[in-house]
Amino acid sequence: MKLRQRTATVLLCSLAAAVALAGCNARRIKERPSPRGTNVILLIGDGLGDAELAAARNYLTGAGGHLTMEKLPVLGRMTTYAVVENAPHLPDYVVDSAASATAWATGKKTSVGRLSTAPQTGEPLATLAELSRAAGIPVGIVTTAEITDATPAALAAHINARVCQGPNDLAFCPEFRRESGGLGSIAEQILHQRFEIVLGGGRRRFEQHWGGLGNPQALLDTAHQLGFTVVTTTSQLEGPLRPPVLGLFAEGDFDRLWKGEPARPYPGSGPQRCQPAGRPPEQPTLEEMTRKALEILDQLARERGRPFFLQVEGANIDKSAHAADPCAQIGETAEFDRTVDLVWKYAQERGNTLLVVTADHAHATQIVPHPSAGAHFPGLLSTLVTNEGALLTVGYATNAPAGSQTHTGSDVSVFASGPYSEQLAGRHDQTELFVVFARALGLRE
Repeated sequence: MKLRQRTATVLLCSLAAAVALAGCNARRIKERPSPRGTNVILLIGDGLGDAELAAARNYLTGAGGHLTMEKLPVLGRMTTYAVVENAPHLPDYVVDSAASATAWATGKKTSVGRLSTAPQTGEPLATLAELSRAAGIPVGIVTTAEITDATPAALAAHINARVCQGPNDLAFCPEFRRESGGLGSIAEQILHQRFEIVLGGGRRRFEQHWGGLGNPQALLDTAHQLGFTVVTTTSQLEGPLRPPVLGLFAEGDFDRLWKGEPARPYPGSGPQRCQPAGRPPEQPTLEEMTRKALEILDQLARERGRPFFLQVEGANIDKSAHAADPCAQIGETAEFDRTVDLVWKYAQERGNTLLVVTADHAHATQIVPHPSAGAHFPGLLSTLVTNEGALLTVGYATNAPAGSQTHTGSDVSVFASGPYSEQLAGRHDQTELFVVFARALGLRE
């Protein structure tokens, strides 16, 4: 296992001149955790396994380059398996986003499809966001997917099937209907958590009605009654906002930033250069949403004398890989990496902030030799012309050509900086994130 860690501040200081030494000491002191708790920012590249990282790096920066996330000083590895629903003592080696997000949100393993509930029993598992809220710690969730999608939902909802996103989507979990005494759909549970800021897509789930035929009410009306400031466009996001804030900038997931020909069977698509896709202007970038979340959470944390917790997801890396669409996938990775740059600069300036960048699972991408009639990859292929003018052939072969490509079960990388980051060096399971985050936030010793 390759391990890289650039946090040896004392050694660096000992080699510096006197003036530089003072600067190093100042930085070291700034990185010490506060007795009041440390801000925690988790950035999730959904489906951003090492092969997906390498494909984006090769295209964007060249083979010898680095993405911003790869420059963070602490590097670790993380296992991501789920457990079998009817035999939870057994591992399920290929996880989905629901079980994966549950692992770091609760510190517990669950089965594929569940959100913050225990396998077999369905017992609700307390989440880091809920524990933070109870301790007066402001919480933010940002995503380019629907906010009811698996990764954001794991922090806010307890439900047995991730597909139960809105009141009209409860066919697989009817016992959760609120009119029957249940907790409600994912959208309903998100509203009743009243986290300080939640931004993403999924407006269609909140246009649905709950309450049955007797007293139906649109969830957007419920949001207003609960005191949410609801915004639906980039221009609204840019103005002053009173928390709690609910941002719903798309009916479903956000549009992709880049486009190109999807991968195809031999001889594949391309050679091609990726092109801008033209995301609608009412949909903010991931950086814009993250900047607003940081602005609001930072102010609240200072007012309360508490840290804050923020989770940011670049969701459509995964969805583009499912579609075997390398240009869309790399474009979403580029946006995610720009967001990492924004947050890292904030963390360095603010101090006392733990920044962690990782993936929930690996995906189907492979970098393969350029195809020929005599030797070619058996799945779907696309050849891209990188920014340095080389040919990069990307393959996908985890499903039949007409099917959705699937996740893979390899470990994922963890990049980190700030207080407690050294605890993530080496190899860990993703449940360890919960432990480190709870410790940083002051929720446990």
